[in-house]
Amino acid sequence: MSKILFARLFLSYTDDTIIKAFKVDQADFIEKKYFTPKNVYNDPVLFEMLMTDIRDNNIDSVFTVNFWPLVANVCHELSLPYIAWSYDCPQNLKTNDCMDFETNYIYLFDRSEVEQYRKEGLSRVFHMPLATDPDLFDKMSAGKDTAGIKRNLTSEISFVGNLYTSYDYNAMLLSMPENSYFKGYIRGLVSAQSNLFNYWIIPDLINDKVTRYVKNETGADELTRKQLVFLIANYITYKDRLMILKMTKKVSDDVALYSYKVNDSEKSMLSSVDIRPSVDYLTEMPYVFRHSKINLCPTLRCIGTGIPLRMLDIMASHGFLLCNAQSELLEYFDSNDCAMYSSYEEAYDLMQFFIRNDGIREKCVENAYAKIQAAFRMDDRIKMIFEMSNVKL
Repeated sequence: MSKILFARLFLSYTDDTIIKAFKVDQADFIEKKYFTPKNVYNDPVLFEMLMTDIRDNNIDSVFTVNFWPLVANVCHELSLPYIAWSYDCPQNLKTNDCMDFETNYIYLFDRSEVEQYRKEGLSRVFHMPLATDPDLFDKMSAGKDTAGIKRNLTSEISFVGNLYTSYDYNAMLLSMPENSYFKGYIRGLVSAQSNLFNYWIIPDLINDKVTRYVKNETGADELTRKQLVFLIANYITYKDRLMILKMTKKVSDDVALYSYKVNDSEKSMLSSVDIRPSVDYLTEMPYVFRHSKINLCPTLRCIGTGIPLRMLDIMASHGFLLCNAQSELLEYFDSNDCAMYSSYEEAYDLMQFFIRNDGIREKCVENAYAKIQAAFRMDDRIKMIFEMSNVKL
């Protein structure tokens, strides 16, 4: 059995369920909170803190949520396995520095992102779907531990999450000449991708040449290809979420959006939606999921194939999921478990159907929960990750 350091460089939604999973798997581990470095590649203070803690505690391997190049450097220097499991997509990294150390085991939940890194020549990146804690979410969603909740958390249709933003995308276009070929090219890509839900085409069509011309025309000298792709993904996601929420007006007059980032313009566009403050991940969110007839979950568009954590948490909370069709989701779930759309029109039709058919919807909820129990338990996933990394729990 090896001794594991769970190094928490930021607070993630998965921290508590990961710690619980380590305990269930009877792992020999310590967890410690650190600060989030401004430079994820180089911070001498954090580097020395990690080195000291690893040596003083006889640590054999290090685990983090998301990949941190600085941690990879520490483990590489000490010849220790570094296991990183990302719940963000894409990774917010400017370069691939430190990613191909032989001590790395980097797990990403989006298979298409893994394939992209492999095309770039990286061999230490592996695919691993996310997981949740259905026992905990079932308990919390039932309201057994919600005595402190003082506000309404029920509605027929709900969406928990941010809208993202159109600001950076619009600012980029405004800074480009109106007759710019690449301005038209990007607009055309956005139009095509907006109507294509089950395949993410943007990374293949934004190459270094396009990025170089956008940088020249906008003056954004530090813009990278991956940043440009993410900026476009944010904008299309923003359009998706506004469109889906506006469509609910014709389905129900009891729709709630839980978010902390909604401006006055968006409130005006969503005048029929009850906009509420964001919810606590463990004490309130599961309750919202279980007590909504339909939980909307339009995916961040740059998640090309993977299953986002929010989808799993909805189903783990005995909530009914309505989302865009993701290819990895279709590997585990079907129309007997949740509702998946491939167009805005289909999303509207599915909302209309499931809001009226309680029995069918409730059967889907039970089917989905059973599949979460069977294939997406956090303790099972942690055990699998360490086995694949050749580290004994």
